[in-house]
Formats: sequence, structure tokens, C-alpha cells
Amino acid sequence: MIPGQHTSRPGARPRRAVEVRLPEGDTGDGVWPVSVGLRNGSARSRPPRSAVRSGHAATSAAFSAPSPRRRAAPSGSRRPSPGLRRRRPARLLGTAAAALLVLVALPGCSGDDGGDSGYRLPSEKLRESEKAVKGKAGRSADMRFTVIGFREGMTEVMGTHAAMGAHGTFTRIRLLAANEGRDIQVFDTWKQRLLTSDGKSLSPDVNATMVKRQPERLSVGAAMRAEFDLWFDVPKGVKVKGVQLFGSPPVGAVTDPAPVRISLP
Repeated sequence: MIPGQHTSRPGARPRRAVEVRLPEGDTGDGVWPVSVGLRNGSARSRPPRSAVRSGHAATSAAFSAPSPRRRAAPSGSRRPSPGLRRRRPARLLGTAAAALLVLVALPGCSGDDGGDSGYRLPSEKLRESEKAVKGKAGRSADMRFTVIGFREGMTEVMGTHAAMGAHGTFTRIRLLAANEGRDIQVFDTWKQRLLTSDGKSLSPDVNATMVKRQPERLSVGAAMRAEFDLWFDVPKGVKVKGVQLFGSPPVGAVTDPAPVRISLP
């Protein structure tokens, strides 16, 4: 038998001896034979009997074949500690911020944006030769009047069944009347006056008002507005300076309210 080899039974394959040196400071024999199995490549250390006698049997397990090394992680990567939670990516934080902005903007999408101060009325086309008037408004009692259109110099008017000529020329005022009070206001067409350059005031023309189907008296309810025309027959050579408008007396009043004058055109 060759030293360092061991056979357990006849016909067994021989095992190769490998020398493993003890760590520094060890008091054993210095060299231990280690048999290596040829079948599976595993190594098992077998300390000599002298080592067992001298108390080195307990250290023999420390010289078993080392376990395979783990593959090194790529450079620049860090493996998170099992006890720590992974950090959320920055893109998730950006998504959360965007969602928060959407939630803040939702009240504006519901219709309560807080930026409107009045109704958005549909626009109307100007009629032939009519001029749009801006910034011409005033108030009498609870009625607020706004002149929004003006035309002068018409020689006749055409209705559904008749045409009517003017003595001078017809002047048409497009008027918006809004009741800002809590009670009904009555608009009386025949009380309104057109102011001319010769110092006179003209009443509305009855014929033109009837032909064009405009109201003579109009009840304007609380928080209600009405839009209509006032027609005047202006003598030739006389210019229009303005219009004088009357509201109706408020509740408890016994006299007509003061009129409001609006300059034209």
C-alpha cells in the first residue's frame, strides 16, 4: 500500500492524496493527507491519527473544500440590503406630482372656476346700416338701460302688412332694459324722449312702433332683461343728441322717478 492512499474494499478506485498546510501557528504535524474522490470531485480531509490524538480532529472540518464562489456583481451596481426597502424611482415621484396637479385642477373642470363675473350672451349680427354702441348706459329707479345699437336717416319702415313713410327721417335705438330690483318694473314706451340739437324732445313715433311690432308697455320682472327698439320721426335738418329714459316708480313711491340721459350717437 502506498502511503496517503486508502482502499476500503477490493476493486475500489484509488484516491489521490492532496496536501493541505495548516494555518500559521498550528502545532500539528504540519501536513495532512486529504483524499479526493475521483467519482464526483469532492474533497474530504482526513487528519492523521497523530493529529486526532493531539486534539486536532476538531479543526479538520475547517479544511473541507471551499464552496463555489458567487458571481461578482457588475461594476457600478449595488445590491440592496435585505433589511432595507428599495427607493422608488424618480419617475414615480414625477407621476405622483402630475396626478396632484390634476386633482387641484378638477374643481375648475366642474364649472366653479371663480373667474366669471357675468353671463356670456350669444352675439347678434348688426342689421343693415346699424352701428354698435358701447358704454352708453344709465339707471332710472330699479331699471338699468343700455343703448346697444343706433341707426338714423331712414325714410320709411316696412312691416308685415304695410310700409310707412317718415315726415322727416326715422331714427331707431336698440335698447336693453334690465330690472335690478325685487319687484316688477313697467316700461312705458310713450314716456321716453329723444333729445335733439334744437333743444326739443321728441316722443316715439306711433306708426313706426306699430308697423315694426314693438311693445307699448312692457312688464320687466325681477332680475329680468328685455331688448327692443324705440322709433322716432326726426325733422329734417335736426341732429340727435341723446335719449332720455324713464323707469317705473318703485314700491311705495307716489311720483315718477328721475330719468337718465344717455348721449348719442
